[in-house]
Amino acid sequence: MGPITRSNKSGLKTAENTSQVYPLATDVPTDIKKSTSNGVSKAKPKLKPVPKAPKNPSQLIDKTDALLKQNQQLEIPSNLSLPQEFIDYHTPGFIEGVKYCIERDPSLYPIVIKENFTGFGSKAFDDKLVKADDDRIHLYWYSLVRSVIAQQVSGASAKSVEGKFKNLFVGDGVIPTAKATLEMSEEQLKSVGLSRQKVKYVQHISQVFADPNDKLTKLEFYRNATVDEIYNEVCKLKGIGLWSAKMFAIFTLEELDVFAEDDLGVARGMAKYLEQRPQVLAVAKSEVAQDEVKQAGLQKRSKFYNKSDSKRTWKPIHDVYVLHVAEKFKPFRSAFMMILWRLSSTNIDVLDKE
Repeated sequence: MGPITRSNKSGLKTAENTSQVYPLATDVPTDIKKSTSNGVSKAKPKLKPVPKAPKNPSQLIDKTDALLKQNQQLEIPSNLSLPQEFIDYHTPGFIEGVKYCIERDPSLYPIVIKENFTGFGSKAFDDKLVKADDDRIHLYWYSLVRSVIAQQVSGASAKSVEGKFKNLFVGDGVIPTAKATLEMSEEQLKSVGLSRQKVKYVQHISQVFADPNDKLTKLEFYRNATVDEIYNEVCKLKGIGLWSAKMFAIFTLEELDVFAEDDLGVARGMAKYLEQRPQVLAVAKSEVAQDEVKQAGLQKRSKFYNKSDSKRTWKPIHDVYVLHVAEKFKPFRSAFMMILWRLSSTNIDVLDKE
């Protein structure tokens, strides 16, 4: 059994909440070759080319005397070269993303090389996804179903329900598939611990993935669509919102430019990032003040805010500023998000633990 989510008491979406969304090799029923009645092609999609980072990008923060002094104390190499063992541990795309991030802000270097990223970005994580299933469409279906199973429940409950769900499919070579799930009655699905609403979600997702004519069953769609187009299509599924779609994009599709400002861990990490770099927030506020659309966004209440009786030890930053700062790290915001999760002390590594 693979990683299962933790749910925080507030019910807010956090990196700790996401592990069940991303099936690994040991999590996904892999004997799909024995059950191919849905007729979905097994061809593996071509890897999308890694986006090219702009040449000589302007750094996000000025190299002030204070920053230079800090860099010297932390022994940040002047050329920002990463340790070879760090490079060897991670995928080329992730390394390019990390390099881009530290070029934009060299002060991120120490937090980046502090330790390897054992989830998204690591070769081990990538290998598990590649080997998880010869039928990538089945992998995508199971990932989304698994995310529904784990919504609004504790890690232990999610693990229990998923195990019971798998046990519904008994017999030699019989595994959970979209088609086989549709053959289950509502009562059978409820018997594993799914609520009536979640049963409807699982049935709808399975109905879509059992249709060979649907976009989500076409490898060409994932190969050619933009990440926003993928979000739009995945969010048509019952039970899948934008946050879940983004988690699916980074941890299952391994997209390099995903950013979830509505994730609690990301918000906390950004707050800590900007607390240590007030000049970055000052620049962001100045730039946002010149953008009418973003200015209008400031009139809405931020996703995260501290009530008068809040016990938070960090001060949330308005979504508009969070997104604006993150734009500086395009087209590698997935790497920047991993760094923010690390800054927030969010246990993202739970995604790759048994």
